[in-house]
Amino acid sequence: MKSNIFRFFIILTLISIAYGQSISSLNGYKYVFVPPIKYNDGRFDIWGISSRLREYFSKKGFIVLSEQSTQPEELLDDPCLLLRCGIEHSNKNMGTHTVTITLINCNNEIVFSNTGGVLGWTMQDGYNKSTKKAFEKISAFKYKYDPSLTPRFDSPEIEKTYETEDSLKSYLSSNTLDPIEGIYNSIQDKEMSYYKFAIINSGGKFKAIIIESSPKSWKPGEVKAIFEPSSMRGLYAVKWYSANKTSSETFGMMENAGLLSIEFKNPQTGEKRQDKFVKMFPPVSGDVAASKDSVTVSGSGFFVSVNGIIATNAHVVEAAKNIEVTVSNEIGDFTFKARILLADSKNDVALIQIDDEKFKDLSSIPYGFVEKADPGEKVFTIGYPLNDIMGNNYKVTDGIISARSGIADDVRYFQISVPLQPGNSGGPLFNGAGNIIGLTSAKLNSRAVGTEIENVNYAIKTSYLVSLYNMLPNSTKLGTSSQVATKQLQDQVKILKNFVCLIRTN
Repeated sequence: MKSNIFRFFIILTLISIAYGQSISSLNGYKYVFVPPIKYNDGRFDIWGISSRLREYFSKKGFIVLSEQSTQPEELLDDPCLLLRCGIEHSNKNMGTHTVTITLINCNNEIVFSNTGGVLGWTMQDGYNKSTKKAFEKISAFKYKYDPSLTPRFDSPEIEKTYETEDSLKSYLSSNTLDPIEGIYNSIQDKEMSYYKFAIINSGGKFKAIIIESSPKSWKPGEVKAIFEPSSMRGLYAVKWYSANKTSSETFGMMENAGLLSIEFKNPQTGEKRQDKFVKMFPPVSGDVAASKDSVTVSGSGFFVSVNGIIATNAHVVEAAKNIEVTVSNEIGDFTFKARILLADSKNDVALIQIDDEKFKDLSSIPYGFVEKADPGEKVFTIGYPLNDIMGNNYKVTDGIISARSGIADDVRYFQISVPLQPGNSGGPLFNGAGNIIGLTSAKLNSRAVGTEIENVNYAIKTSYLVSLYNMLPNSTKLGTSSQVATKQLQDQVKILKNFVCLIRTN
């Protein structure tokens, strides 16, 4: 009996199992997104399965996209040209190796799924052969793109208005406005298309109405997004409609009178980014608009090396023409010019270098850089939140590590109960010993926006800072020990504050 079961299992693992629509329907797609397989220990594509599949799809004639690819313009108008490739593999049973690929279209329908398996090979050879078997049905058919087979996306009904740029400017010129109201242009990058829209009050909420758009799927007068004020000044819950008219919930923040920031999540990779929108009309009143050298962004930072290398968030110094760093101690306040050394926008970490002859090297750095922290561990930060309102003196806030991951279990972040405000971004997160375990970032869980939940904030783990620092030529190893470990918190702060700085950019 056992031998019969064993023979049945071998037959099952050696055959290739496929289901889904007719394989000829693959001719309706031009692009395939193949993500890297990510493992629990942080490594990617250990067995080369993702890279092998990209090679197979490319040889077949598909245009293959990866995490690093710039999104083609035609996908903005017709996302149904793209297939998403899901990948699973297993090696748990008696030395067998299986690979399953699943292709999903714009309507979240499984177009094709196939499992290939082999028995008794080494790990690498087993996965190579299993991947090839999983792909063999696609290899066998003749691919040629046929637009008549491309599925249609049933986009939801979008609210339409009769507003024009002239009518919107008339409204904005003749009414008392909320700070978020105005006409904005998107700052374009490889993730965000060009949009020009006006945000106006509509019954206590604010609607973003399209004026111009590079994606042809959006027409003037259509409502692109809805902003709802939260209990926190300048922070809004946002319902954002993407190029294919599907909606997602996120949040936006007025970083200053002329700059709106909205957080987006890449649906393919799960990675998060901050996109910026500049207010073009009406002109921003006061010093921000009138002064050529006015500060547009402020944040916090801290010294990484004695020769003036400082860490902060990438979004604090993004697109900065001028960077000023202010360091305060018992003697006084000292302001220096600085420049960007390296920036990792993906993980929101940057290194800047004081570039000012007035600066003299520090004698030492009193803290180390530690990559481990546990939930419940006490932590604190020193920074310069809302310095234009709360003043230029440093502020200390404390709390605990709430979780080892951030929004949607993003492993790059710690969730912390430390209260954060705009301006805390880029500051150090210290553990009880006075070592740095992260960079504070004023990110609030989008599900909590507009509710009474408090102190749900996040810090980027030190490992991403250390990785960036190690990319510098002639970088020295960062320390891991603290000179203030045995001191009380108030005594730690007296020393550590001298190494935390206010960063202003324009």
